[in-house]
Amino acid sequence: MSQTRFNSTENLVPFRPLSADDVIALVNRALSAGNSMHTTTYKFAFFKSLLDNVFNVNLDTMRLSYDSLAARFTEIYWNLVLKYHIRQQIPTSQHEMTSVEKELSDFCAKYGFPFADKESIFPFESLKSDLQLEIIKKIRIVMMRYVVAAFCGDTDDQFYHFDKKNDKDAITLNRAVYTALVKYKSIFEKQNYYEWIKYLEKANLEEDAYALAGKLDSSTERENLNTYREILEDFDRPRCFYCGHLLETENRNEPVDHFIPWSFVKDDKLWNFVLSCPHCNSRKSNILPDKQYFQTIKERNIKLVNVDHPIVQRDFKNYSYFRLEEMWQSAVFNGFECGWKR
Repeated sequence: MSQTRFNSTENLVPFRPLSADDVIALVNRALSAGNSMHTTTYKFAFFKSLLDNVFNVNLDTMRLSYDSLAARFTEIYWNLVLKYHIRQQIPTSQHEMTSVEKELSDFCAKYGFPFADKESIFPFESLKSDLQLEIIKKIRIVMMRYVVAAFCGDTDDQFYHFDKKNDKDAITLNRAVYTALVKYKSIFEKQNYYEWIKYLEKANLEEDAYALAGKLDSSTERENLNTYREILEDFDRPRCFYCGHLLETENRNEPVDHFIPWSFVKDDKLWNFVLSCPHCNSRKSNILPDKQYFQTIKERNIKLVNVDHPIVQRDFKNYSYFRLEEMWQSAVFNGFECGWKR
């Protein structure tokens, strides 16, 4: 039985040997309504944050930073709470907000953002970087206080180690858990969405709960990739990665394409971005590229990593060529069509 509860400061319980079936059983138990200590959506958002960051885990140490988890956790709730006005807990007689909702409400009040007007709220990515960091810091406190230990306990202390007093930077994943999360990523995402939606339907009015799957999926999708486009254009002569045609960069409409589709990765990293002409971008769509392109993107990334730019250094922190190969194999296993080529 788990020794960890939501207010625990550490979990250093030795990891047991786990099979893929064992990890699936732990996920089933954690997401099941009957086995959770929580009355909010925190565990679902945290598991999504973990899945979305699984390819950011340091493969040598199995460490995943709290900052990466908190950034995704914040982005999810910014859109669900402010953009879609979806309640995050079943209403009580006191009509209380969750701590995340209160932090977002106070933040909007502080800067005069339209908390109550979902038609006027802007996407999280449009916040200035200093404001993003400010609200992420506040939401990170909530995540650390209420979620990190609780989710660990819900997974029988076997998903990850943490030590809030002596290691304030990262959790350390069980390698067996990491392997299963990568292999069954899309399956776990769908399972998490299913349980999340069931909870949200109880907590919200029917009109607010409409099309919840799409709202959950779009909660972390970028609307503006211009920063990445500019870096790639400055790095080399702007050509379509797939067909080699020169791009017309003046109108800023040339697509920035996820080499491994966003619908699988659910993350934006420069090493997975390429410039594409509209024709190739449209035809490739949600299909995995043929492996003939792997050598090209590998050579591109070997050069790109040396660019002196903060986003380049941030995004390449845990990059390896093996990472792309791992992502591709995992996407194939999860049912993505593969083999597109120009």
